[in-house]
Amino acid sequence: MQIQKNQKTGHWIWLREDLFPQLQNTFCCHASQKEGFSYGMAEFQKKLALKKPGVQAEIRVSGDTFFRLWLNDEFVGKGPVCGGGDFLPTEQLTRYYVNRYQVPIKRQELSFFAQVQLSPVVLTDYSRGHGGFMLSCVVTYADGTCEEFHTDESWLGRVNYRYTKPYQFDNRLGSSAWEPAVLTEDIWQAEDAPIPMLEEQEIAPFENGEISVAPHSKERYIVPFSKIYSGYVKLSILSSGSCSIRVRCCEVENGAATEEEILTDTSLEYRSFQFHSIGLYELTVENNSAETVKIIPSLIFSCYPVETEGSFQCSDQELEKVYEVCKWTLRICRQTLHLDSPRHQEPLACTGDYYIESLMTAFCFGDMRLAALDVQRTADLLVQQKGRLFHTSYSLIWVQMLYDVYRYTGDQKLLASCKEALTVLLERFQGYLGDNGVLEHAPDYMFVDWMVVEGYSLHHPPKALGQTCLNAFYHGALKTAQKICLVLGDTVTAECYEKRAERLKEACEKLFFDQERGLYFDGLTTPSETNEWLPENIEIKHFSKHSNILAVLYGLCEGGRAVSMMEQVVQDSTLTDCQPYFMHFYLEALKKAGLFSKYGMSLLGKWKEVVRNCDKGLQEGWYLPEEGYSFDYSHAWGGTPAYQLPCALLGFQMEEAGFRKISLHPQLFGLSSAKIAMPTPYGMITCKMEKGKQPELSVPSEIPYFLRQE
Repeated sequence: MQIQKNQKTGHWIWLREDLFPQLQNTFCCHASQKEGFSYGMAEFQKKLALKKPGVQAEIRVSGDTFFRLWLNDEFVGKGPVCGGGDFLPTEQLTRYYVNRYQVPIKRQELSFFAQVQLSPVVLTDYSRGHGGFMLSCVVTYADGTCEEFHTDESWLGRVNYRYTKPYQFDNRLGSSAWEPAVLTEDIWQAEDAPIPMLEEQEIAPFENGEISVAPHSKERYIVPFSKIYSGYVKLSILSSGSCSIRVRCCEVENGAATEEEILTDTSLEYRSFQFHSIGLYELTVENNSAETVKIIPSLIFSCYPVETEGSFQCSDQELEKVYEVCKWTLRICRQTLHLDSPRHQEPLACTGDYYIESLMTAFCFGDMRLAALDVQRTADLLVQQKGRLFHTSYSLIWVQMLYDVYRYTGDQKLLASCKEALTVLLERFQGYLGDNGVLEHAPDYMFVDWMVVEGYSLHHPPKALGQTCLNAFYHGALKTAQKICLVLGDTVTAECYEKRAERLKEACEKLFFDQERGLYFDGLTTPSETNEWLPENIEIKHFSKHSNILAVLYGLCEGGRAVSMMEQVVQDSTLTDCQPYFMHFYLEALKKAGLFSKYGMSLLGKWKEVVRNCDKGLQEGWYLPEEGYSFDYSHAWGGTPAYQLPCALLGFQMEEAGFRKISLHPQLFGLSSAKIAMPTPYGMITCKMEKGKQPELSVPSEIPYFLRQE
């Protein structure tokens, strides 16, 4: 086979097939339970003597499935940036990414060492189906000249047998001999990732910073950390004989856990290859030697870098704490894609979560590059999957996320690059319409909320419990698509979407609105198709907050009736209530109906109880959604207070995309004081308010603004 060098990325290399035939091919997505799963850890090294003193190495590196890189014995980074993915089978994602690093050179040589994991382990892992590693390096010398190096057949490769399987490390084993690496076909065609690389920090526990285990004994320790962190197990182990260590990574004591097992008969500096959500370790150490074993536990905290940070202080300390916990949870969910939580590590499939996280980001950190990349990766997937995502309603929420990321960035190119995906998606939904004018033939009606109603999960409800919500999301998507097309100058398609929205609104009014109660019910009781994610329909006319909230928010009803409906939503205790995720839409609908000042702050107070329960990270729900489920405490989908509080108190509105014009209406909503800082591309918007005094407001000079009178 003749290997062509990709001028964009350099050569890809791998292990010799004649020596390691079982460590060549793999599955494209999470496959640890599939027959034929092959797991292994390849290692590559290269030493280069520089001809003259170097100043900086600019490194571009990627690997399949997951890599870690060191240069001159110092850790550089890990990757690659995730490709995306969905819960539906996806054999080939559109894009593979290259990480970029700039590293100072401290000596007159380059000594590279890389570890590359073969095969996906968690849901976010993605592979092209074959092991591979690629690196290019441009060295800048002290005299200003440059030289470029690439991975090639002069690199050496081997297998580290200590990594016996995911989450298990046996230090008693060894490695194969170093052999020349071989070139492999560039099936990745990787491109530079448009986001900064993740940052890392070692975190020590606040108790049990050093553990001693007597000879021939077995002990269990709780090693707590001050917060829930996203990252990797790190253990400094001093041992002169046989020892086994089991690490249960928990968010809270007695909570759900992920585990690692380490076996060793010598001292060891251990850093895990697997990613966890860690609030504490449950550490079980069995010392089978005649000498005391000592362990110093810590963790490597990993997250998307924070360059600027918003803040919120107020006279209600518990509400202030709610904001901080939500913001922290957002931070640990921001990796190379937004995660639903670092415990689940789901692929780019939960758009509802990421949409809320993107709005939180606008007020907490200001850097929208990750949200923009999530939008683009999802667009690629929508085109590839012909408009189909696993969560049907989430694919419609993507339209809103696309537009709102545009609003906060002003990036019209993002809208243009996603136009094909928008078209494909909405044409698919047009095909789901029945003769009655509403969505009747959707593959399912998920996702509504994380709860059980009438014995059915609203994750994937029957039509009678989810149809109205899906139609409301569709109406919102059509109206938002109309705005996108107008921005792009496509007035013909904008008019088409407007007419579709009008027809859908009329049909929803006719079929779902109950005149007697003045509310929308949740769906028709007529028969529907069934599948794994769509139960047989049920004979019940059911009313919930959810359908009416979305009807108001996405314009199925407007004006005085919308106000009346939201009053009922708040006051009618017979209506099925909402979990924290759906509270985002609840609060947004109150704003649209002009009722936030009346009800918003009391609803935001619901978060106080879950923060009292755990302030190390955000609890996933008010109550368990189904029997046997274990909450995580790192789920940013419920973190909307980190957006709602600063946005509402500032009275912030984006009048022209990209901060070309904004309006503000600062108000306290019953608090006696508040202080807010909101990051923007031009600096901080700050506002200090005290009851009975005029707000002290500061807006960067580059941002035109006006104060609204409401």
